[in-house]
Amino acid sequence: MAELPFLLVVLSALAHGYWNFLFKQADDKDAFLGLTKLAEPVLWLAPFVVAVWIWGLDREAWKYVAVGALLSVANYQLLVAAYKRLDLAVAYPVARSSTIFLPFLAYLAFGEVIDAAGWGSVVLVSLGVGVVQLRPRLARAVSPHASASERWGLFYAVGAAFTVALYTLWGRVAVEHMHPFLYMYCYTLATALFFHPRLARLDRAAVRREWRANRWRILAVSFLNTFSYVLMLVALSMSKVTYVGALRQLSLAFGATLGWLVLRERLTAARLAGVALIIVGACLTYFAR
Repeated sequence: MAELPFLLVVLSALAHGYWNFLFKQADDKDAFLGLTKLAEPVLWLAPFVVAVWIWGLDREAWKYVAVGALLSVANYQLLVAAYKRLDLAVAYPVARSSTIFLPFLAYLAFGEVIDAAGWGSVVLVSLGVGVVQLRPRLARAVSPHASASERWGLFYAVGAAFTVALYTLWGRVAVEHMHPFLYMYCYTLATALFFHPRLARLDRAAVRREWRANRWRILAVSFLNTFSYVLMLVALSMSKVTYVGALRQLSLAFGATLGWLVLRERLTAARLAGVALIIVGACLTYFAR
């Protein structure tokens, strides 16, 4: 993997891990998410106007935006459902385990073939995702003693991972027809239109409380989410989808570490081993061709 896309994805992973850490601290996750989606197009409006003036925007672009927005909405809904039921150190790694799906989907979509180092990366990252969610003693992702809420949380997290794989593939298609930032802004705007009525149905007092309590976190997530994904889109235009997806899993290690250091979530031996596997696997992409 070339150095520039490698560095772009590493930066994207750090930004992504940090905004998920901020999101986990929300008091009302539905209100927090809706507010971030409304804030995103406002924060990035001025750069968008400049980008349209430079690169232009035609009507054909909106069909790529529509599909991207649908996949984005599906991912966020599944992610929120997982976070309500699982610790960050479990929900976030599973929800970001798109590497499990990407090699096969990328082959079907683009005929993309990866080398031995690439497969090593996929295997290690996938193992890391499996190990990081093992329960102490039982060493199983979901034990017979796990609550129904935890089992559903794991189901939603896996669904979120699959939608990540799908929107990563679709992003590769979209950036072949429009500038990465224009694509990201337009589908962010479309996503905001979806979230507005959902936010309006929530208790207004609860939404106001969430804004007062977490306004800076909301604005930070709004900025970092767009920033992270634009970096990934640029990298997708330079490298193979599977390698970008695998390397971006570095965000898992960052998110799990923040969950342990700041939120005081447990960092068991299994989670520590899983994080180590993810880091080694993600870094292997630098040697993949």
